[in-house]
Amino acid sequence: MLFSLAMRLSSFVYLAMLILVSANASASASVAPRVTTFSSSVAQESSFEAANNTLNEESVIGADEQNQPVNFKRDEKINVAVAANFAKPLKSIAEQFTELTGIEVAVTVSSSGTLYAQIQHGASFDVFLSADRARPQALVDNNVVHHGNLVDYAKGKLAFVYAGDLSSEAFSEISSKTSGERNCEQIARLSTGDTTAQINVQLTDCLSKQLVQLMKNPQNKVAIANPKLAPYGDAAQQTLQNLSLWQQFLPHRVMGKNVLQTLQFYTTGSVKGAFVAYSSALDLPADLSSNLPSNFNSVVNTESAEANTVIVPIPETLYKPIIQSLVINSKTVATLSPNLFEPLPIKNAAAPVDEPIHNDNIEPTRAFRLSDASGVSSPSLFVQYLMSQGVQHSLTEWGYESTIASGVGN
Repeated sequence: MLFSLAMRLSSFVYLAMLILVSANASASASVAPRVTTFSSSVAQESSFEAANNTLNEESVIGADEQNQPVNFKRDEKINVAVAANFAKPLKSIAEQFTELTGIEVAVTVSSSGTLYAQIQHGASFDVFLSADRARPQALVDNNVVHHGNLVDYAKGKLAFVYAGDLSSEAFSEISSKTSGERNCEQIARLSTGDTTAQINVQLTDCLSKQLVQLMKNPQNKVAIANPKLAPYGDAAQQTLQNLSLWQQFLPHRVMGKNVLQTLQFYTTGSVKGAFVAYSSALDLPADLSSNLPSNFNSVVNTESAEANTVIVPIPETLYKPIIQSLVINSKTVATLSPNLFEPLPIKNAAAPVDEPIHNDNIEPTRAFRLSDASGVSSPSLFVQYLMSQGVQHSLTEWGYESTIASGVGN
C-alpha cells in the first residue's frame, strides 16, 4: 500500500513538472516577436554595413546615416507664401528642396500686401517671402513673429517694357535734335568708357523722353502694379514722380494687383508699356535669354508675336532699393545658423570621414544630411536652403542680386 502511494506521488510530481515546462515554453514563445523585432533592427544595420562596402566613392553612406532608417526623409509639408515677382524662382527652389529633404512645399502666390494682411488675420503660412522689407518688419514690430525670424533674401530691380514700334517715333524725334545723341538701346549697350553715374543720367533722360512720347497718344495705356499692395508698383510710382511725370501718367494708368498681372496686361496687348520686375520681364515671349548681357544696365530687343519688345532697366537712382525680406511665421526663434546646407568642414582629417579625402589642399567637407537636422524645424531648414551660397549665387539667373556674400542674411 505504501508502494502504491509512493507511485501515485511520483506520478503527481512528474505531471507537475510537465505542466511547469509547458508554461515556460509558452512564456518564451510570447516574448519571441519582440526579440525578433529588435534583432531585425540589428540585422538591418548589418545589411547597411554590407551594402556600404559595395558603394563607390561618390555614394558613400556615413556611419551616422547607417543607424537611420532606410527612408529618413521627413514626411512633412510646409506652406510658403510668396510675392508674385518671386514665384518662378521659388518654384524651382522649392522643387530642389523637396527632392533633397522630402519636405513638400505648398506655395501661395499673391501681392505682398495681400499676403501680409492674411498673416495679420491668422493665415497659417510657415514662411512669408515679401517683395519688400517693410511688411516683414511690420510683422516683427507687431509681435506677430520673433525678431530673429526676419531675413533679407534678395535684391530686386525695376524695368520698363514697351512695344518696340514706339521707338521709331521717339528715336527719330530724339535723334533729330542732336545727331550725336544715342537712343536708349545704345546708351545701355555701348557703355564702354562711361561711368555708372554717366550711364544713369543718360538712361534717365532717354527713358523720360520715351515715356513722354508714349503718353502723347491719349489711347496709349501703361500698366503699373498697385503701389499700395506691390513694392514694385511703389518703385514705379517713385520713378515717375522723380521724372516729374506722375500727374501726366495718371490718365494712362492701368493697375494690376501684382507685377505678374501687370506684365500680363502688356503681353496680351492691353497696354503699350508696363513697369515690372526685371525678373518678370525675363518671362516675355521669344528668345530673351540668349540675348541677355551679363550686367543689368542693358536693353534687350526681341521679336514677340506683335511687335519688337524692349526691356529698359530703370536706373536705381530713381527709386529706393528693393530689398526683399522673408519671415518665418512663428513667435519662437528659428534655427538659421549654422546653415546645414553649406559644406561642413571635418575637424579631424585623419579620422574616418563620410566623404573621400582628396589629395589637395582643400579641407575635406561633408554634404548636407537630414540626419544632422534633428531639432531644426522644416521652415527653418527651408530658409537655410534659400540662403545657402549655391541658391543665392543662382539668383542672378532670375534677375536678382544676392543680399549677402554667404551664409544667413541680416
